[in-house]
Amino acid sequence: MKLNITAISNRLIWFITLVFLVLSLTISFALGDADYGAYVLFVCLFGLILCYLVRDQGRITLSFTWMHMYMLLFIGVCYLSSLNALDPSVALSRSFDIVKIFCMLIVLYMCFQREKSVDSLLKIGMWTGYIVCFYTVYYYGFDYFINVLSSSARIANDALNANTVGLLGANAIVMTVYYMMYDKPRWWNIIALPTLGILAATGSRKALVFVVIGIVLLFVFKSFRSNNIVNSLAKLAAYLGIVIIAFIGILQLPIFSEVLERMSSMIDAFTGTGGDSSAIIRMALVDIGWDLFHQSPIIGVGVNNPAVYTYFIFGRENYYLHNNYIELLAGTGVIGVVTYYSMYAYLVYNMIRYHDFHSNEYVMVLILLMSQLVMDMGMVSYESKSTYFYMMLFYIEVQILRAKRRTSDEHTNNFNKRKTIHHRLSLPNTDISKARSV
Repeated sequence: MKLNITAISNRLIWFITLVFLVLSLTISFALGDADYGAYVLFVCLFGLILCYLVRDQGRITLSFTWMHMYMLLFIGVCYLSSLNALDPSVALSRSFDIVKIFCMLIVLYMCFQREKSVDSLLKIGMWTGYIVCFYTVYYYGFDYFINVLSSSARIANDALNANTVGLLGANAIVMTVYYMMYDKPRWWNIIALPTLGILAATGSRKALVFVVIGIVLLFVFKSFRSNNIVNSLAKLAAYLGIVIIAFIGILQLPIFSEVLERMSSMIDAFTGTGGDSSAIIRMALVDIGWDLFHQSPIIGVGVNNPAVYTYFIFGRENYYLHNNYIELLAGTGVIGVVTYYSMYAYLVYNMIRYHDFHSNEYVMVLILLMSQLVMDMGMVSYESKSTYFYMMLFYIEVQILRAKRRTSDEHTNNFNKRKTIHHRLSLPNTDISKARSV
């Protein structure tokens, strides 16, 4: 039996990438006091390079794309902001973190740049969410989670941030629903149910909102695939009715009382009629961010330096502003926000330009892209490795869409040329001479 080296290498690349993402999220608390986490991640990247070399028979293809250019510009802005930082060492340390993520991105993109589909990348993201969620249960203990759910509380932040765990679980659930809608039933579809319980234990409002909106959008896009608008509206009404009834029923479960109470408190805080301490502090953090921005609107007060200012106010280390837009605006100024989100502007523009609503993957990627931009209003994501993994996924989807459009245009042009030649040949000789004279 002949071994398929390419297939084996691709499977190893997929698996090592999954391990790398999971470890990048969990290794800080999984290893305890050990300080060799960075070396473990380096070994993973080195393994990816070896598998790539085996698959491509020693040939290395390094491509410098718009994605890399935007990220290099952002790195430059981060270092520039350190010139105006209250604590330059904090800014330089975070800038170097982004450099390391850039190196990670080079290796990952090298391995996946010729993909004809982002399905493998979507599944890496989905399984990362599931593994991190269940590892969090293992870390705290099953009894701890049962106590949290039964007492309408939320898990602590001793390991990974509760909101991060919730969002990873929400991503996995939405992608599982996507595969249930567009693929045949799989044994792992059932994993979404216990993950919903883990999401409830995190008390993450953002995660709950993303699950609801993400699933609704999946059904909306699926409904409008028909050319018959009446049929599409009827399907949409039926789907939404089922989804609404299902969510109302699920949210009545006692395990969701904490997250629903937090949702209500957030609304009260925004309307000025009350709110819990979490919502009030988040609004105060936004005000602090605006104040810092006004101090240095061009290059900011230093990347990651808002945490230095919040330490003096709240006495908590690494206390970020809980809003990626405000965090970057305060830390890196207008230049940093424009540079960082230019990449997303590029992605959104091209996703609209090369839109293909009949492509299942396009729909899922579009939902993930838009959700990232919305969720950034409630979390800081620019320093996370998983953020850049998804950015690469979005960019590869744009590459695929562009290639499809180019191929389609070439086929159309060739067809029109053949049609014109056939038409001319079918004309009588006198008509052909008239056509030529014209």
